[in-house]
Amino acid sequence: MPAEFPNLSGLKLQQAMPQPGDGAPELARRAAKGGDERALRKASQEFEAIFVNLLLKEMRKSMPKGGVFERSMAREWFEGMLDEAVSKEVVKGPGIGLAGPLFEQMRQAGEKAAARAAGAQPPKTLAPAGPESEEKEP
Repeated sequence: MPAEFPNLSGLKLQQAMPQPGDGAPELARRAAKGGDERALRKASQEFEAIFVNLLLKEMRKSMPKGGVFERSMAREWFEGMLDEAVSKEVVKGPGIGLAGPLFEQMRQAGEKAAARAAGAQPPKTLAPAGPESEEKEP
C-alpha cells in the first residue's frame, strides 16, 4: 500500500516515483528504434544526469551528521532538488564524459537492430569448414 502524505493533499508516494515509460530508458528505446539521433543524445544526457545525481546523493550520505541546521524532511527534499538541479546543469556542458560513449553505444545498438529487422544481418551460424563438409567421390 503506497504511503500517503496528509500535508500534500493526498499525494501518494507511487505518484511521485518514476513510472515505466518515463525518462531516459524509454527515450533511448524510442530513439534507437526510430534512428532519431537528437532524442538519443538527449536520452544519453539524461542517463548521465541520473548517474551524477546518484553520485551527489552518495557523497552527501558520506558527510558527517550534525552541524548548524537540524535534519528535517524539508531539508532532505531541498537537498534532493538541489542535487537534481546540479546534475542537470553539469550535463548541459561537457558533463563527466559519460553521455558521449553512451550515445555511441546506443546508436550502434540501434543500427544493428535496424539491420537485423531489414534482413541485412548475415546468418549467425555457418556450416563448418573442413573435410566433413566436402563431398566425397565414390
